[in-house]
Amino acid sequence: MKKMCVLVCAILLVFSCAKEQPDDVPKTLLFSGITPEHLQATAAEWRANGFDGFLLAQIMNNWSDDIWARDGDSTTRGEDDSTFLRVKTCNDVCRKHGITENFVKVAFYDYVPLWTDDAAWAKFNQNFNEAARFAKMTGCRGVALDIEYISEQYELDWEQYDYQGYTQADLRTAALRRGRELVQTMLQSFPEMVFLNLPEGIYYYGPLAKDIFIGMITGMAEANAPGGFHLLTEKTYSMTSTIGILHYARKIEADILNELDPATAEYWKTKCSVAFGGWPLGYYRKILDENGNFLGYSGRQEKYGDKIVGSYADKSQRFTPEEFRNQYAGLLLGCRKYCWIYGHGYAWWHLSEEEMVRYREPEKALGEVDDQIDAFRAVVREKWRGSAWMQSLSEKANDINSDEFLKSLHFVTNFKIIGPFGCKDCDGFNEIYPPEKEINFDAEYVANAGTVKWQTSTADKQSGYLDFVKYLKPSDWVCAYAWCKVKSPEARSAQLRLGTNDTGTLWLNGEKILSKNIERSAAPDTDILPVELKAGENTVLIKVCNTEFNWGLYLRFTDSEGNALTSLEYQL
Repeated sequence: MKKMCVLVCAILLVFSCAKEQPDDVPKTLLFSGITPEHLQATAAEWRANGFDGFLLAQIMNNWSDDIWARDGDSTTRGEDDSTFLRVKTCNDVCRKHGITENFVKVAFYDYVPLWTDDAAWAKFNQNFNEAARFAKMTGCRGVALDIEYISEQYELDWEQYDYQGYTQADLRTAALRRGRELVQTMLQSFPEMVFLNLPEGIYYYGPLAKDIFIGMITGMAEANAPGGFHLLTEKTYSMTSTIGILHYARKIEADILNELDPATAEYWKTKCSVAFGGWPLGYYRKILDENGNFLGYSGRQEKYGDKIVGSYADKSQRFTPEEFRNQYAGLLLGCRKYCWIYGHGYAWWHLSEEEMVRYREPEKALGEVDDQIDAFRAVVREKWRGSAWMQSLSEKANDINSDEFLKSLHFVTNFKIIGPFGCKDCDGFNEIYPPEKEINFDAEYVANAGTVKWQTSTADKQSGYLDFVKYLKPSDWVCAYAWCKVKSPEARSAQLRLGTNDTGTLWLNGEKILSKNIERSAAPDTDILPVELKAGENTVLIKVCNTEFNWGLYLRFTDSEGNALTSLEYQL
């Protein structure tokens, strides 16, 4: 009788949680190492926990693969192919439970052919034509392409470009054409396919990544492909600020539209979208020797010490369930069609050895899941989308023709800054540099890279981001300070909301109220600090230390609900 009650409760949970969600809620995808056998056996559970689809990473690994030869037999190229039968059976079961958005995921794990090599690209395109045909025949929603693993090949000064018989302009023209051809060949086999692309290469990589990206969107637009092009982001992986994600939504949409011609831009607005990604589970860190040489990956210090265990061994949380709740709210509010979760291999489940064999998964799937895994699953299942004010704000962010969203945030935009201080081998975060001892705008100081002095800087008017890279050189492995004055008409309680890349240390009226040694992307409202402002002048000093690449901050003051305090004045 007890077993019967448990079974009834489980059935009720599936049906109560798997009800149709509103049309305006984007579908949630999981990118993980799950196999068709595992997904087929657990589809009802996944749907009950709020997942709508999966990026199937175990079907066609690399662009150079023949998808029909995955089973070791390249002669079976249709319904008699064993991989086809595995995926088709899986998708049939998934659809019965409401999981309708499965994708064949392919990656550029190896360098692609030279952009100008027509013969090599003809073979490349044939592989993708077959991938699209496979996706259509098995009932997948489309194809997902991960372009990140060949980052150096997107740079025009890559060492393997000898420029014998071609120019930089030739490469850029060819990359644009390859993007168009890539989607066109897939659309021949699967005209209705949805095409996913990750990550946002226009920010991360060299000009050839932007060219192939624009080429792919152009190819979809020229065919007026109904499934659309959807860009899956990785910069949002560690963003736990709902507003930060909405802010990024507005920025990346605007940047994409600026790169497209009018006709393609119109297609983007009607058929395409940005799908923001989160990464709550699965932790790893690099282990270096005493000379700074890379040895391998380990998990959390308290569990693994410095033992080399690989990057997938530790399935523990990267941030708390409550932080994931805020992140997921941003994903739901900031996306139009899809959002997605990076599962870091097998971090969302645990298998027994018998299940591992039955589901054809590797030993990496055996590790124990995080102790709070049920709380993370509940976040996806419940689909909380923030407060009414947050939802109202998201409507402005999602209006790609409006600047109201950015204006409503009221960032501090004028600062005095000084730097850079420190070096790669310095402990810049803990080092006390002169601005922490005195604020003297006439002083000059000797730093590692030379003499530094205070200068006036302005944050970007469109985004509110203060970009240290724009003002200070060098920008890698260094620290800088930003100072401003806040004038309040009265003494009052407020929230100081900060986002930094990377570390953040902040003093308000000389008192240190934040000290966070972390490597992260800058996003608005990442750190929310309750503060008491004096009537009259209040001073803010911010120290930001950077590892590599992007370096800057966002700053604003709000009430307890996140509404900007428009009565404050910001001065230098």
